[in-house]
Amino acid sequence: MREKPCFAATMMGAVPYREMDRAAGIILECLPEAPSLPIMTRGIRWMLEGIPCLVFDRERRIVYFDLSTEREGEILDFYDHIEADDLDYFATTSKTAPFFYDMIERIQSSRPAELKWVLFHTSGPLLFGDMLKQADGTPSIHNETLRDILIKGLNVKARWLEKKIRAEIPGVEVVADLPETTLVNFTSSAGTGSRDGIIEAINLSFANVEGLSWVHCCANIDWSLLFDSKVRIVNFDAYQHAEQVALYAQDIQSFLKRGGMLGWGIVPVVSDHLRGETAESLIQRLEEGIDRLVKRGIDEKILAESSWVLPSCETVLLTPEESDRALKITSQISQAMKKKYGFKCS
Repeated sequence: MREKPCFAATMMGAVPYREMDRAAGIILECLPEAPSLPIMTRGIRWMLEGIPCLVFDRERRIVYFDLSTEREGEILDFYDHIEADDLDYFATTSKTAPFFYDMIERIQSSRPAELKWVLFHTSGPLLFGDMLKQADGTPSIHNETLRDILIKGLNVKARWLEKKIRAEIPGVEVVADLPETTLVNFTSSAGTGSRDGIIEAINLSFANVEGLSWVHCCANIDWSLLFDSKVRIVNFDAYQHAEQVALYAQDIQSFLKRGGMLGWGIVPVVSDHLRGETAESLIQRLEEGIDRLVKRGIDEKILAESSWVLPSCETVLLTPEESDRALKITSQISQAMKKKYGFKCS
């Protein structure tokens, strides 16, 4: 049995900080049970190492796929490394993501006594395939070859990072978040992609990941897609969409009974919204969200034990001072909810 979070506080990856001392300090102070490896760049090159057929157009500042015949050798080489389960070939290096390496060292040297989980965030294949285009400008996820490359490539990158965290920080549970923030593009009435195809892509992206699988989506979608997948943690924007998510109470009940967990993104990351909130007002908002689910038949004890608390999305668009405040409020909510339900506080 996996340990349940019981309102443990955590966060998404991308942050506005540019100094590791500041980023690591606030993360370990506010999220000692479940710190996240911060993403301290707006670029995506750190997610692309090992992925074939990419063109980096510096002049237009874009990256796209080129499947011309002269690049077939790259695809064959990619699948050779996949079949060999060569995780190190797909490593995210210290050159492209020094922040990952630095944060792991900070956790090693200043390991909180409360530490139970370490989170990392990369990308889900649907999100990445929607964002990365083909040469003609169409999303790469709609190309069968590129879809398979993205699913397999992102999977082995997640497995490599999980392996590194386990080796460097023994005794922790690793949580792998492969967010799918553009799922609404696939699940709306005008969306593209079958239900089974979406679920299959998500499940395959976590194949052989030993830790907890986590998917974040901050839009309002057909949530049954994630609740019916093999994902262990579904993270939603509870600040804006708790009422809509409650409509899926029956799906949530089945999900929790299978050992699933919910990530309540209750702290807003829009400056105007954050400015008007306090820990107390957001605790009330969270309690209202929980009450909606309980009134629809979900066991309150199981729900509370299975709940995480975090900001509604990444704090990267906030100022560093606003991000500090969002993480401190997240910590305060976590402590208050643990106390309310009789869980041991960190």
